[in-house]
Amino acid sequence: MYEGEDIDPQLVLEKEVEFYRGAPPKWLNFYCAEKNQKPFVKRDIYTKITELIQKKRETNHSISSIDLFHQPGSGGTTLAMQVLWDLRKKLRCAHAIDSADSKAIAQQVIHLFNAGGSQNQNTVLLFVDNIETEANEDMQFNSLQENLIENIKQSNISASTPVVIILNCLRKKNKTGKEKLMLCTSLSKEEQDSFNAKHAEVVKGHERHKKFHGFNIMQRNFSQTYITEACEYLKPLKTKKRPRNAQILSFLALINSYVPGSYLTETLCLEFLDKKNQISGRPTLEKQMEAFADLLVIYSTCAGEAKSKDRCIRMAHPMIAEKCLGLLTDAGVTLSDTTLKLLSNLCPQTVQPYFMKIIKQLLKNEKQVHQKVRKKKNFPSPNLSKILRRKKTNQTKKFQEDPFIPQALARFYYIELSDYAKAAYWAKTAIQREPNNSFIRDTLGQVYKNQLKNQNLAKSSSILQIAKQAFKAFEEEAETAERELEPGMQEDGVTNISTVFNYRGLFGYIQAANTIFYKLSKVNPEWSKVLRQEAKQSLIHSEKCGKYQSLLTSLRQRTEDKCNFFEKFLIYSKLKINKQEPDYICKDTADCYKNYVKEEEQFFRSFAGLLSTLSHVTSVSDLEQITEQWKEIHMDSQTDGDALNYILANIILSQKSASSEILRTVPELQEILQKLWERQNENRSPEFYLLVLLLFWPDSAKKTSNTPDLKVCVQYMRESYERTYQKYLRFRYLVPLFFLGNGGGLQRLVHQTDFTSLFVEEHETAEIQGFQRIQGEIRNHKVFALRGPDQIEVLPHNPASVYNTDLVSFYLGFTIRGPVAYNIRYFVDKHKKNIIERVEKVDLIINDLRPMIPTEQYSTIMAASTNNEKMEKLYSILSAGYEIKDTFYQSLLKNEQGLIQDLTKFGKKSSN
Repeated sequence: MYEGEDIDPQLVLEKEVEFYRGAPPKWLNFYCAEKNQKPFVKRDIYTKITELIQKKRETNHSISSIDLFHQPGSGGTTLAMQVLWDLRKKLRCAHAIDSADSKAIAQQVIHLFNAGGSQNQNTVLLFVDNIETEANEDMQFNSLQENLIENIKQSNISASTPVVIILNCLRKKNKTGKEKLMLCTSLSKEEQDSFNAKHAEVVKGHERHKKFHGFNIMQRNFSQTYITEACEYLKPLKTKKRPRNAQILSFLALINSYVPGSYLTETLCLEFLDKKNQISGRPTLEKQMEAFADLLVIYSTCAGEAKSKDRCIRMAHPMIAEKCLGLLTDAGVTLSDTTLKLLSNLCPQTVQPYFMKIIKQLLKNEKQVHQKVRKKKNFPSPNLSKILRRKKTNQTKKFQEDPFIPQALARFYYIELSDYAKAAYWAKTAIQREPNNSFIRDTLGQVYKNQLKNQNLAKSSSILQIAKQAFKAFEEEAETAERELEPGMQEDGVTNISTVFNYRGLFGYIQAANTIFYKLSKVNPEWSKVLRQEAKQSLIHSEKCGKYQSLLTSLRQRTEDKCNFFEKFLIYSKLKINKQEPDYICKDTADCYKNYVKEEEQFFRSFAGLLSTLSHVTSVSDLEQITEQWKEIHMDSQTDGDALNYILANIILSQKSASSEILRTVPELQEILQKLWERQNENRSPEFYLLVLLLFWPDSAKKTSNTPDLKVCVQYMRESYERTYQKYLRFRYLVPLFFLGNGGGLQRLVHQTDFTSLFVEEHETAEIQGFQRIQGEIRNHKVFALRGPDQIEVLPHNPASVYNTDLVSFYLGFTIRGPVAYNIRYFVDKHKKNIIERVEKVDLIINDLRPMIPTEQYSTIMAASTNNEKMEKLYSILSAGYEIKDTFYQSLLKNEQGLIQDLTKFGKKSSN
């Protein structure tokens, strides 16, 4: 970039001044800094990132990612661009300009990787800057990763180098301690020394360096004293009849405080400053902003000319924005006033998409404003408060088609003012605008649920009246969620919608059910028996609640159905591999089941419940009792579901006591399953196929004479999962329920309780004692478990680890969707260097491969003067397909057994 170009020195100077004042960096800044030998200051974390990138390049994953968290104003974007610029000659570095368009990005990445042909492929280092918030990071990354993997498959890429390493830049205001890489608004001693040296250089080259707030704030270690001094001349500020340039300042202070990375366009500001078109000649924005201009930075978003039509304006630094906002509020200019004027004056009939996003984000961050209000008594009332009290809600007319403002109003009314009637009105208005959005519908249910919980309701009929409205709202939300198979990603102003299933309606119903149970029981303890259907219904009429008869008689079954949903939902899946749902979801669900069903052994009543048994029961005698109970149920009922539960109870018991006298043997349990398999092979539950795989996966155990076809079983299981659970568990992490271990009989099945955390990316090479490594292969971007003639396709735990054709080994786990390959480890390609250097019987190996090598290539190989050269040339043709690579591996086993054993040991040692 810029190589060989004749760049105007004045342009270089202007871009340098913009950057030091606080504008986002341009590639031109890096080019000129390098050319003029005035390098950027390297933050300490720079070395960690570059070392991590090198480490990622050595993995067998087609896609890797590095999350760089950074506090607003700490220089995260600059750091990421600095890394890309410095590595641009080693990798193919690119910046994703529109990170939401994941399909286009994926196609461009593949094109960039392949540029120059198959012999010149090179890893793409992709910088993705999530400039809005960190809230939607997972959905954006999942979408990008899926599209990349799909494009890699379609392009049939099989390479020895990663296709893409994603440098994911995420703004995060507060550090939690969980972040591995986070750039903060504080400098180490080494960084401070580097900035001091840079400061001397800047002072020497620029007369107006005192106005370089973006740079000076960092050089002074983000000093609040410096911020206060820089903003001192703003005092005193007027509250009324403020000039328009002061109002622009307040707008920028507001959005830059609550929406990091936001800006206003120069055109929009000029139109506001010259509303009546009375300024002759229209001076520049800088001149019209007068003294305020020192705290601002005006810059172009394009890389070309300095004076372009797309110029933007923002505060020089987020800390200056917050200080200005504080000074304004101290002077009596409230956040409400500023927000109202922003909506009134800067929102024309057609609102530009970029500005609509800013407004939405501002209202989404309303919760942060409320928290500040509570912490600081003299802080002004929240954004929406004054707007509502002044009855200025007609501002929503400017957003007639968008539901997010009425939704935000509803949330404000019920959370802050406890005005449930008005909250319900605005929630219904939001639903009218977008009736097919389940997340929009959720707000109405939350209004009634909170009213039910917080209002002092003394009469049973009053409680049931509101409860009926809450149940209706949540059930309509749940019905809408059922229809949202794949709505795509959009925004409703408060919640990001993706292809995940919205379970809030189901959970809201459970919470409302809990609330009325406690409320009604407080009115009259007999209500608890009525709700459980353990008593006569006479209380309903004596409490004058006859019109709620239908609701009350169906409530137990409805709540039980929803509790059963969450039992499976939470046991079969979780949000991410290292992230569970909040604890209250499991607690409220368990409380609801206990309230309405009153069964002590609630965790053991179902297949999913049995899977969680080891988390709740530690006594062998209790597990034996549970197993005996399911034996009796199975013998009496002979239903398929009870048979499956009895088999699973045996497996669970075997995890705690392999010597229990009541345990059935594997052949006995296989016989039960075999009879079920012979009745009907299709349209069974995923749980049935799971047990077939667990008990019939090939090993040394004695098998029945008619073993089910496991390839067919895997296919049926996936189809069953798609029918039964895919709608609800899509985009969630499927938990491995069991792993295949080294033991015999039931002891070779290892319950997942303690091992899931070992399969996050950084631990994927870990050796796990007691787990069996399965031999397999990868071809056509699919993983197969090899067992003699049986080659069973299994899903990869990390799809990005599957893109080379090679022999592999892996741990085998089982999710509710089917068998999964964990910790995939390549052999032929992984040990290429060692094999080339250490193989001694080269001619014997080449002779074994002779039938598969074209004559011309065979002659070239044999003409090489050394064994190393022969092996180098041989390796160049191994990518031709699995067959030749497999023959090569078998020849190594035959001719170089000691080397293979040594490399296998080395692999285990290095993985630890």
